[in-house]
Order: sequence, then structure tokens, then C-alpha cells
Amino acid sequence: MTGARPAGPLAAVPAGPKFAVLFLASIALYAVPGLPAQIGFFVPAVAAVLLTRTPLPRLARMLAGLFLVVGIVAVTLVLTSGWEAAAVSALRLLSLCFLAYAVTLSTAFSEMLALFETLLRPARHLGLNPAQISLALSMTIRFIPEIRTQYLAIREAQFARGLHHRPVAVLVPLLVRTLESAQEISAAIDARCYDSAPPGPRPAPPVSD
Repeated sequence: MTGARPAGPLAAVPAGPKFAVLFLASIALYAVPGLPAQIGFFVPAVAAVLLTRTPLPRLARMLAGLFLVVGIVAVTLVLTSGWEAAAVSALRLLSLCFLAYAVTLSTAFSEMLALFETLLRPARHLGLNPAQISLALSMTIRFIPEIRTQYLAIREAQFARGLHHRPVAVLVPLLVRTLESAQEISAAIDARCYDSAPPGPRPAPPVSD
């Protein structure tokens, strides 16, 4: 499940700061409009992917589908909204996906697991199991390509409804679908009786009279 140990300069950065940057960048990508700003985000996003030291053939295979889908979306937007709107949307989507790839490719699965379990530790007071939830979230993060596919499907659906200028109309359904995916994974893990919480002390045997 864990795969090879990530290499490159980004692998030395703790998982917490990397996910924090990804979260803030995803907000900034939609909060800051305009083509120059999107170019400013795109350049460091490309650099971040290259810093993972992923072999170029493997990276090309991973990104081929992304470029194809973004190209189709861009052509559609050129015909309906103009080249500048198409360029902004394409760069925004590419930057977000590149940053997500950079984080997942440079972070070991065990690091993700430890980070999410630490963040979710207070959930134990609500009767939840942070270990199970963190494992489900870590696996969901590993499925970034699937999340990307869901994003594109939601975006196209909202664009058809005339909501392409309302980022919340895309982000909220995407968040709901991602959480549903995490819940399904968690249910599958629970069905297999997975529980990484430390076992409690065994009850003492009854004392006979």
C-alpha cells in the first residue's frame, strides 16, 4: 500500500505544511481572478511537480489524461466565453492538479496517515475512531485522479446550468462527493474488522468462591 519511498526535495518537507499550502493555494486560485495571477500560480505548480523527481515517462503517463480533458474544456470555453476565460480556467485547473500531484507524490502514505490521525484525535471524544477515519482520508487523497474526474464532471454540469462564475457551486458538491467516498472506504474497512486503536486491558478472570 505504501509503495516506494518518495524522493526529491519536497519529500523532506513534513506532510502538515504541504497540505496546508495545498489548502491555501486551492482557495487563492479561485479568490484571485485574472490571467496574470493564474500564470503566477501555474509556474510554481509546475516547479513543485518537477521537484518530486518523478521520472518523466511516468509523469507524462499520469498527466496525459489531465491534459486531454483540460484541452477539451479549454476549447469549449474558447467557443462560448472567449480565449481569456478559457486560459484562466485551464491554468487554474492545471495548477490545482499539479499541486495535488506534488503533495501526493512527495508524501509517504504513512505520513498522511499520521497527519490525519493527529488532526482527528479530538474525534475520539465523540465516539469515533481517528485511526479508521484517517486511513479512509489518506486513501481518498491517494485517489486524486478520481477526485479530478469528479471535479470536471461537476464543473461541466454547473457550466451547463450557467453557474461557471460561482466557484462555490463546484466546490461544495465536490466536497460532498469526496466525503461520501471517504465514508464508503471507511465502511469497507469496518466490514473487514479493521481497528488500529490500541486494545484495552483484558478483564480479569472471575474469582471463584
